[in-house]
Amino acid sequence: MLEVYVKNGCPYCEKQIEVLKKKGADYRLHNVSTDREALKKARQDYKADKVPVLVEDGVVKSIGFGGGG
Repeated sequence: MLEVYVKNGCPYCEKQIEVLKKKGADYRLHNVSTDREALKKARQDYKADKVPVLVEDGVVKSIGFGGGG
């Protein structure tokens, strides 16, 4: 299952979620705006400096969406 790290008000995050829904992908959302542990994990474990962050089986698939985020 995909893990998707997003933040409130992020248009790139909304676009990423839209794409995943269209593909029928199974995913779990983590909101770094409201979940301190998710923010810590995205920054420390996945070295993400922007969102959305897609992680599958512990491996980062992408950081940002379409060059933004």
